[in-house]
Amino acid sequence: MLRQLTQTMFAATALSARVMAKSIPMPADMALWAYETTNRKPPKWASRNEVVLAAPFALLRDFSVGDDDVVPTLVFPPLAGHASCIVDKKGQSQVQLCITMGLTKLFSFDWLSATNATKDTTEADRLDFITRAVDLIAGPEGKVNIVGDCQGGWEAALWAAMYPERVNTLIVAGAPIDTSAGEGLTKKLMPIVVPGGNMALYKAMVTAYGGIWPGINSITGFMAMHPVTHLAEHLKVRRHVHDREYLDHFSDFYDWYFYPIDLSGKLYLWAVEHLFVKNELFTGRLEVAGKTVSLGSITCPVFLLGGEQDDITPWQQVHNMRYAVGSSLVRWHLAPGGHIGLFIGRRSHAEYWTPILAQVRELSRPEASPAPSPALQPEAAAAVHQG
Repeated sequence: MLRQLTQTMFAATALSARVMAKSIPMPADMALWAYETTNRKPPKWASRNEVVLAAPFALLRDFSVGDDDVVPTLVFPPLAGHASCIVDKKGQSQVQLCITMGLTKLFSFDWLSATNATKDTTEADRLDFITRAVDLIAGPEGKVNIVGDCQGGWEAALWAAMYPERVNTLIVAGAPIDTSAGEGLTKKLMPIVVPGGNMALYKAMVTAYGGIWPGINSITGFMAMHPVTHLAEHLKVRRHVHDREYLDHFSDFYDWYFYPIDLSGKLYLWAVEHLFVKNELFTGRLEVAGKTVSLGSITCPVFLLGGEQDDITPWQQVHNMRYAVGSSLVRWHLAPGGHIGLFIGRRSHAEYWTPILAQVRELSRPEASPAPSPALQPEAAAAVHQG
């Protein structure tokens, strides 16, 4: 009901803006501003791709170019109420950066919005789909490079811990791994919304929405964290109403930001309880499909990236993963900026993602030695890189 109400509100606002622009005496620039700030469209992937595997709750998209003999790379986009295409934003595409850096066998998941038919999807279901995807792109015993962003990061780490022999390298960026670390808003709210670990409030909300966690709930929460920032971005459009490039950039972002992706209620409750309340993935107590998962089983080269001003996933939550994995090669990078900029920011791409992906490419050559090159020795990997 809330999702329908919100969509109706957006539609009514957009219609009102169009009506005002056509029939109400007002400055033309103001009418154009009203139109541009309310005319939202479904987001799109920027790069050409082909869907090569599908499940009711997810797709596997193939962005590969050429026939280079390189280890395939698989991107796990965020899964927190927004569309997966944020990893392929026009002009700031993580997908295109991977390809540019030589990871030309490139695939990404596309997490679909939950429906009544998929509201009971479990993490075991998702892990099975991930395994089928890896089998398809790398062969039944082949390896992949994994890139995990935000909520996709903990799932990437989870799958890597369960199937360590299938992972060539692992990048985890802005992901809630050690959810007890840092001082983010989510951690501060936990004692209030889950007092003493009691999940009653979350369960009641999922029940109220028929077994689904509406993505608009998450979007509303994110907006409430930075209302002034979003208001300022909309007001700035007033000064650029005749700048098509600026307007396209604004629309490209907010088409994505205001497009909610609903989550399976069962999966959402499972993640809140076991990852955020009990912190079981980091502490090695998480059980999935009858198996206890240990991050210590991850022995491939690991690259960790956090945002210095990230208040959604404090950088300490991903940084602390370096103490839990079994790899002898762990690189930690701390980038300036906040959460979304960590994945799509131009500075983050140029100064952090580019060198990380270059190292992944070096480790993805067919003739690459299992031992790290001199530039990747564990001693050097222990350093903390800051912007």
